[in-house]
Amino acid sequence: MDLVITQELARAQSQQDDASLRRAYELIKSANLGKSEFDPMESFSPDLFVLCAEQALKMGHPEMSDDCIQMYFKVKGPVTQFLGRAHLCRAQLCAPKSAENLEEFENCVTQYMKAINFAKGEPRYYFLVYNASVLYWQMVRPFLKPGYHRHVISSLSQIVHVLNQTEEEDKEWRAELMLELLDCYLQAGKKEEAAKLCVTAAPFIKANVPQKYRHIFSVMVRHELVDELQLQEEKKTSISLAVTYHINMLKAKLDKNELPEDVNPTLKKAYRHLSNYNHQRFPSVREEKILLLFELARLSLTLKCEEISSGCLSDLKGIDSKVS
Repeated sequence: MDLVITQELARAQSQQDDASLRRAYELIKSANLGKSEFDPMESFSPDLFVLCAEQALKMGHPEMSDDCIQMYFKVKGPVTQFLGRAHLCRAQLCAPKSAENLEEFENCVTQYMKAINFAKGEPRYYFLVYNASVLYWQMVRPFLKPGYHRHVISSLSQIVHVLNQTEEEDKEWRAELMLELLDCYLQAGKKEEAAKLCVTAAPFIKANVPQKYRHIFSVMVRHELVDELQLQEEKKTSISLAVTYHINMLKAKLDKNELPEDVNPTLKKAYRHLSNYNHQRFPSVREEKILLLFELARLSLTLKCEEISSGCLSDLKGIDSKVS
């Protein structure tokens, strides 16, 4: 029985064949109904419930998937990776139909956390933690809007913690979620928690995902999340960070309506730094210089310093003409 069902599911997957999926599903249902509660189900593996549920979900049959998951949990099979995978299926099946429905959101989050909490205790199941974090994030993104960030913090902070605890190898993914959590804290007005996160997130990103470090550095400067002396020392380590520091210090003052009367010296200092930024040797430096020139030009326009904004735009045209 197992072999026949497995073959039908394999055919359904490789050929996207609805008929094969339906046959596998009917075989699973009849096998399940034909068993008494005292039967240990030696000839029928509960894993097939989950395999069929996963395939049905991929092929757009949520009702079939849900039925398989319900049968799986009623059987109470052995504790294997399929328990975690069943929770993941259930989480996807109960995804919120609207970004306004917080009750559905909380229910869905609960299912993802069940999968993650199950998998984090066993190294061979760590892949499920990663899979769950990706699926969770796809579900959460529509809720990242004004007034809703606070609802995401609890689950996202747990997921970031578990990914660190399991030492997930995709360090760029961990860094991305750390930055998203940092943004959630700030959007929700939780500056103290944001500062605490930076203590671990900043060195992790600097060491493992250096291309994202300027991002977190700019946030730390603008929102004053780290000691000022530390930031001043940090900006000495690269032109990129020096320019980022000056831009975001001005943005921080602008946010609080505390701009000095004459902002031109700071803008000119940032522009001078950029003039010394040699972008011709490395493509990554070129991309970063373009981003910084745009950022400085935009801020200069906001602060009515046309001389600097004009210089930035002229430099951008120069970079573009050399490439073309």
